[in-house]
Amino acid sequence: MKRILVLSLAFLVVSVSSIFAAGEVAIYTGLTQWIDKAAADKHADKYMQLFEKSQIKATWFKSDGDGEKVANWVKKTTGDNVIDALILFGDIPTAIYAGDNTQKDGSLAEKFVETKDGDAIMNHADYMFWGLAGRNKEPGLQNIMDVPGIVMWDDNTPCKVTAKGKDISPTLGKLGEIKSDRPFHVDQIKDTSWKVEVSLADAKSGTRADPVIVRDGDKGRLIPCVQIASPTEPLADIGFEIISWLFNESGASVEPAEKLSVVWSDLKTKK
Repeated sequence: MKRILVLSLAFLVVSVSSIFAAGEVAIYTGLTQWIDKAAADKHADKYMQLFEKSQIKATWFKSDGDGEKVANWVKKTTGDNVIDALILFGDIPTAIYAGDNTQKDGSLAEKFVETKDGDAIMNHADYMFWGLAGRNKEPGLQNIMDVPGIVMWDDNTPCKVTAKGKDISPTLGKLGEIKSDRPFHVDQIKDTSWKVEVSLADAKSGTRADPVIVRDGDKGRLIPCVQIASPTEPLADIGFEIISWLFNESGASVEPAEKLSVVWSDLKTKK
């Protein structure tokens, strides 16, 4: 009986560990838009330090020749049953979304946010999926979301940090407001499969937001985050806090398995 109990608990610990396994993060600064590469690299370096301290696995793709490596990372993490996050700086590698919108449906980027993993793409600086020198323009976002007509305009839109935004990102809370140049148009996802999961900073009676987490039903997420020309905000601190919250909120923790180990230790002492 004792051996059966040991095996059952061991199996339960392994199973719960697997369910609550943390995801990975990838950062791409090979090409950037509305932020120079040197600045983006500084933010990426800070990101890497923060993720290392929190023991979240992160990979930094810093060359414009790393498109295929990003594609391989996306393939590896799509459908792996945990939340993974890709961070961009105003451009999207053509290896995961073909330039000039030549792959309107079924791109690697679209598949990444269409699994039930809950994977997320975060974007800083320029219009999400716009692409270097307007390679994709408005259709980039529209195709990946499958929401015709959605756009990201309105320069200098003051987005006031919400109570939830302060809770998720204390760094954002200290700023109090983001003057977004490319806020997300919340009103344009009405009657679609997309929903606002969390608005961290609101504008125009809740019809605009930046930063914001939007989710495709029970599938993946997009996170426009401080979409500003030449941003001076602490992007890495804000983005790290959002992604950490997302991973933890979704159960990306091994704590339950550790608690089971304690329970098993107690059982042994009480046998």
